[in-house]
Amino acid sequence: MKIVKYLFALIFLAYLASGCKKTLEESPYSFYSPNNLYKTQADAEAAVTGLYGILQGWSFFKAPYLFSEDADHDHIVGPVWNFSSQGAGAYDQYWGVASMWQGLYNISAQVNTLLEKVPAITFTSDSIRNRVMGEAYFFRGWSYFNLVRLWGSVPIRLTDVAIGSADKAKSSVADVYGQVISDLSMADSLLPRKNSPFAGSTGSVTQGAAKTLLAKVYLTMASGAASGAVTVRGGTDNAYYTYAKDVVAGYEGMDSKSLFAKARDKALEVMNAGDYNLVPTYMGLWGRVNKNNPEMIWELQTQDNTSFGTYLQYWYSAPWYGGTSYMWMAQNLYDSYQQQDQRALNGVFHQYYMYGAWMFYPLRDSSLYKSVPGGYTAQFYTAYSHPFTQKYWIGTSTEIGDAATSTNGGLRDVDFPLLRYADVLLMYAEAANEANGGPGADAYAALNKVRERSSENDTSGLDQQQFRSLVLEERGKEFFQENNRRFDLIRWGIFTQVMNQVGTMENVIKTRAQKNLLFPIPQAEMNANKLIGSNNYGW
Repeated sequence: MKIVKYLFALIFLAYLASGCKKTLEESPYSFYSPNNLYKTQADAEAAVTGLYGILQGWSFFKAPYLFSEDADHDHIVGPVWNFSSQGAGAYDQYWGVASMWQGLYNISAQVNTLLEKVPAITFTSDSIRNRVMGEAYFFRGWSYFNLVRLWGSVPIRLTDVAIGSADKAKSSVADVYGQVISDLSMADSLLPRKNSPFAGSTGSVTQGAAKTLLAKVYLTMASGAASGAVTVRGGTDNAYYTYAKDVVAGYEGMDSKSLFAKARDKALEVMNAGDYNLVPTYMGLWGRVNKNNPEMIWELQTQDNTSFGTYLQYWYSAPWYGGTSYMWMAQNLYDSYQQQDQRALNGVFHQYYMYGAWMFYPLRDSSLYKSVPGGYTAQFYTAYSHPFTQKYWIGTSTEIGDAATSTNGGLRDVDFPLLRYADVLLMYAEAANEANGGPGADAYAALNKVRERSSENDTSGLDQQQFRSLVLEERGKEFFQENNRRFDLIRWGIFTQVMNQVGTMENVIKTRAQKNLLFPIPQAEMNANKLIGSNNYGW
């Protein structure tokens, strides 16, 4: 693929430029210089391709972007040794927080230079120029969307630090969202559709990605500004608890109903375009053979046993299947799936080998999973029997004994779903329910498409709050370990309530306070930026 060829060249040049610096200290894409690049169309395309390469590094999908969200919510647990910092709410003790802050601003800096230089370059086609500019706007919008969700008020940098001052005051949450919407709206207007001859290489963002992310932005703002109540299943008894929500700090004054309408309409644009569809089966989403399927709107591209691989299988899969018991699905979530739900029946490893014995899960279905092919008998041990997801296992067979191996420390050809069509349907269902004062036939249709795909029963006859709560529950089941759950609980203003209702789960501390709603601004930024002001509450 063209995008991978560019990335290999960029990484090689970065290596020559950076010498023997440690991996976490490298800035592989800082070699772009306005004085020696941005002269030709090829320069511009290489520069925008480099933005995708940043995602492959240690600021994002080698670990921090995954653990920043997926180790800190009510649907995930793991060993204490892995959950003692980020998984316990001690964000200041996790190196990835500062690394991701730096990575997001690194993307913004690259985009600022690109947007400044590209208009003067001669292109063979205005459509290609528009695509390059659209990708740049998309990445800056994506970066600030993550910054505002994770840190709240942050500095907005739209010019090179070399041009302006390194000192920059924080902008309000509303102003950051204003910039995000501006950038993504530009991306929406400039990017080609998925099947356009002017679309970029496989894995490049297109107009559908811009529309989908813009819908998510509007939905985040709308739910943050909304009042009302949400019912969530959880707690120590896995019962249903109803929580009253207040407006999320920083979202005051936003027009919730209008924003829900914008989220609904933007999601509908994606649905009506017909460029994406649900794949027929849930497990048809995952694995090498299903990469870049019709449901994937934006998918991180990877290569096996190279620096372009990910640790997704290493972190998330079951032992014997390339996994290392870093984290697994909480029993509360597993118990919320209907018995016939394909996301539980087929989306979880029910048998695996570790510590010299076969394990099975869950105990209540021992008759189904106790017998292992080959005449072995699996055991259930509370300390070792867990529901590990199958999403990120890339084995060519699901037969027992087909263990996945790696020759490069766990780096495997495992793509990550950044945006997919099921999210569009569930965003539409949620937004339509809120904007229209209750669920109509269209909202039910969108929700039930996702439920039917996994063999869940259709639902009907719910009031607005019941439908809202069901969509939130469905999102938790559909997007497990896809970096959504923590953001969903925070935008609805119920993160601390839900976590504190859980308390301690499988020896993992889930109690959270107000300070845990935002990450601490890294100390390096506090030291270097004289205008940054105080750190986030509690840090």
